[in-house]
Amino acid sequence: MHGELLAERFRIAERLGSGATGEVWAAQDERMGRDVAVKLVHALFEAREAETQARFRREVQLAGRLSHPNIVTVHDWGEVPVGGRRVFFLVMELVRGVPLARTLKDGAPPWPVAVGWAAQIARALDAAHRQGVVHRDIKPANVLLTQEGSAKVLDFGIAKFVGETLTLQDLTATGALLGSPAYMSPEQAEGVRRIDHRCDLYSLGCLLYHAVTGRPPFTSDNTLALLRMQMDNTPVPPGELIDGLPAALNDLILGLLAKDPGDRPADASTVHDALSSVLVEQSVAQGTGDILQTARLLHDDPVAGRLLSRAIEVWQRARAAAEEVERAESETRRMRLQTELEAQRLLDQANADARALREQAEAANADARALREQAEVEARRVREEALEDARRIWEDVRRQAASQAPPPVAPAVNSAPVPTSSGAGAAVDTVEVPRFTVVDDGYDREQVDAALASIVRGLDSVRSISRMEQSVTGGIVTRLTFEGHSPDEARRTAESILASALRQAEQEHAARGDGQAAPNTSAPPIVLGAAQRGYDRAEVDQYIRGISAELQRIEVRSAAIQHVLASEAAHTQRLKNA
Repeated sequence: MHGELLAERFRIAERLGSGATGEVWAAQDERMGRDVAVKLVHALFEAREAETQARFRREVQLAGRLSHPNIVTVHDWGEVPVGGRRVFFLVMELVRGVPLARTLKDGAPPWPVAVGWAAQIARALDAAHRQGVVHRDIKPANVLLTQEGSAKVLDFGIAKFVGETLTLQDLTATGALLGSPAYMSPEQAEGVRRIDHRCDLYSLGCLLYHAVTGRPPFTSDNTLALLRMQMDNTPVPPGELIDGLPAALNDLILGLLAKDPGDRPADASTVHDALSSVLVEQSVAQGTGDILQTARLLHDDPVAGRLLSRAIEVWQRARAAAEEVERAESETRRMRLQTELEAQRLLDQANADARALREQAEAANADARALREQAEVEARRVREEALEDARRIWEDVRRQAASQAPPPVAPAVNSAPVPTSSGAGAAVDTVEVPRFTVVDDGYDREQVDAALASIVRGLDSVRSISRMEQSVTGGIVTRLTFEGHSPDEARRTAESILASALRQAEQEHAARGDGQAAPNTSAPPIVLGAAQRGYDRAEVDQYIRGISAELQRIEVRSAAIQHVLASEAAHTQRLKNA
């Protein structure tokens, strides 16, 4: 037929395809100057030809009123002789695309793409069903996919016309079937004559099942067995065959494949809304409109698509803001945790440092106690040694004084009492002053010199008591320094103790009636008197009285030192007992 002019108007070009109901050719509408597709409908018209022509005209006119982006538009129809027989032809818009059946042979696409195709087919069915047109043969072969990705449904009205023609001629009894068994509804398989739009929904369910899983819900090489499956068998849920398939989509497909038409969705519009909701929910869950773009929903429904795109954009910004808040809260939690950890670390370090310092302090205290104990022992030792030295010095003084006592002298006239010491530690005794021989109105010089030399030697010996005072003072200073006094303060306190003891001894000496202690003055020098062979008597007597006063002073100092020695000895004993 290539090059033929059909109905004096349509110049036939290449053949686009063929099927059970006819052939499709590309053609040029020379009257309108546009490319069209011409479908030649194969049917048997030997009987009731006028009635058949009337039905065809009626169905084509109904299909011609369908104007929808997802439906191939019908322009015209006619009847021409072809090969010695009369055939009907249908003129449609020329759609450059690929049949869905051919696409599915390459395998199932991502499920959102399949859902997008089904949503567009559902829109086409909704438009047809609202005009009272039922397709009756929805299958992949009757859906074209354009280069832009849109789905367009073919043969609205043709399937019903061919089916009625075959039924009128009772050809169903010979095995002729309307539709494809793999996509046929149970009521069609049973041969129910009165069917409605819900048979198209079942076929759409079979097509969607195939597009999602890669195969129809039922398959068999035996046509009768396949029809029996459509009527009786329950399909495997597609969610068990495809991982990640939304539960809502799984339930929708099973609802479309319900055996009872009353259990299927109410209409194609409901199906379209359900499919769109699945895509939108998935898009929202992923936070992107890529799924909607992939499913072609935004392209085929511009206004709704723009609104949806805008909604997704707003939602994306809101989610981005929420994510930013979440990140800020997460960072705040992280910083708070880090701060708490750092604070805990510093606290632990501080506690460890405190423990270390406490241990060092305890060790220092232990060392201090040891040093203090050692110092106490050393102080007691030094004090005892000082006291022992003082006692030793005192005994030495006593022995020396005793060994150097003045020898007795010959009695003489004009004698006077003179004090002498019987020992450094004893009270000063009052002794008789030697009686010197008077020579030329003075004392005999040799006698006076001998007596005074003996007394002065004893007196010098007794005066060594100052060394004992120094030793006692040193012991007291050592004790006071150990007890916490400064060296100067300890020295002043020790001197105060000795001074206090000396005052007490002087008071006791005065109370005994021995006279007041004389100041520490040296005896006046002895001078030669008027007598050439003797000392002046008055001067000798004055000298002896000065020596007596010096001995009294030494006695008081000795008593004071003894008192201090006794106090220190008692203090030392208390420390030993402690």
